Amino acid sequence: MMDTVRRLVWFAIVATAAFFAIFVVLGNFALLQAQNPGVLAIHDIVTPGTHSLSGILVLPLSCDELSVATQKVSDTEYLLAFQSWQDPSIDCPKAPAPRAFQAVALAPATGVQFVATLDGKPLPITIITDVAASSSSL
Repeated sequence: MMDTVRRLVWFAIVATAAFFAIFVVLGNFALLQAQNPGVLAIHDIVTPGTHSLSGILVLPLSCDELSVATQKVSDTEYLLAFQSWQDPSIDCPKAPAPRAFQAVALAPATGVQFVATLDGKPLPITIITDVAASSSSL
């Protein structure tokens, strides 16, 4: 009986160590992917006359804050202007921080292109239209 308990305890210790190692490796991989995403993916839920845009943007410092505004550039082009800022009274560690955002653009359901800037600099984006949510909202 004692031998079985001892084996179960060792199994639990080894399994916990293995799960922790997997967690650390996958966590580092996810962090690297988030720091260098290349193109920001923005989800778009389209309803008649509106585009509900949302996503996650990774900022370089953990105390960075994020705001977003939509601007009509032309009849077919809309700008998502992202602004980041810091509270100067807080000592900020240099650790990347994901920030969720949501914006609404009052635009036609089709024939619209979105461009984005972060602090005035061009930001590459791709728009992912959520077909399931779009069709269920109509």
